[in-house]
Amino acid sequence: MKTYLSLIILAVAMMFSSCEKNITIPQPAYNGKVSIQSMIETDSVPAVYFNRTVPYFDKKVTFNDLVIRNAQINISSSAGADSLRLDSVYDRIYCEYDYYYKGTVPIQSDKIYTLTITNGTDTYTATAQTNLLAPSVDSISYTPTFNDIYGEHEGILVYFKDIAAQANFYRFEMTRYVDTTTKKASEVIASPCLGIDSVKVRDIGRSVYSDEGLSGQQLKMVIEPAYSHKAGTRGLIYVTSFDKNAYDFFNQLDKQKQSQFNPFVEPIFLQDGQFGSRAIGYFSAKTTSLPVRFVFPE
Repeated sequence: MKTYLSLIILAVAMMFSSCEKNITIPQPAYNGKVSIQSMIETDSVPAVYFNRTVPYFDKKVTFNDLVIRNAQINISSSAGADSLRLDSVYDRIYCEYDYYYKGTVPIQSDKIYTLTITNGTDTYTATAQTNLLAPSVDSISYTPTFNDIYGEHEGILVYFKDIAAQANFYRFEMTRYVDTTTKKASEVIASPCLGIDSVKVRDIGRSVYSDEGLSGQQLKMVIEPAYSHKAGTRGLIYVTSFDKNAYDFFNQLDKQKQSQFNPFVEPIFLQDGQFGSRAIGYFSAKTTSLPVRFVFPE
């Protein structure tokens, strides 16, 4: 009997071991695109992020790796032209310089601006109009629990009235300070560049909202903050409104994320936008509400 059982165990072990095989799957050819992201706002100088895209498993993903240098970038309107130059700001969370192209001439209201980027033999163009009216935040509250596709979590509730005179696309923003005791999602900010200091961050809502069918009505956004907090943590909350070009781009990203969490949501692939099939991104105009102070109650 013992011999019989030993033979069975040996046969099972051989069966499982014979099923193991290491295979190498060749990666398909990657047709890279450039990424163009720029949101202009009245009274601010323009900034354009111009980067290359890389395959998912590529290890070269630092800001320095991705930025496209030596491009010719211009923004023009009836008021004149602005030639943007490569600039950077040190990101103390990621401990590296973040690169972008920066202008010197403040954006004016009620103008149509044209972005022109020349990179070698490639040229990209798009337009944006600075004619949006700024929303106004009426009130803010807090809920310890609410449910959405991502599960149950806390939320900041922002109340404001839609501007009836225009098509609106809204997004939540909050500025606050974080340090190495703060978590983003579930991960502690492990930044050797911060030490015991804190740094100002911008918490941008992951979803964008259209006022289609809601023109002139009272609206409510419920937003899960990206960073952890404790009772007494302070921040400034804004509602931004931007044009349809940025909305279409961010809405597709939002739907992509939803499809990762919900098997019943059809996968979304980024469609061609302002720059056609050779680039992803947007050139958009935005306007921002006045800030409202918020203190986390818990």
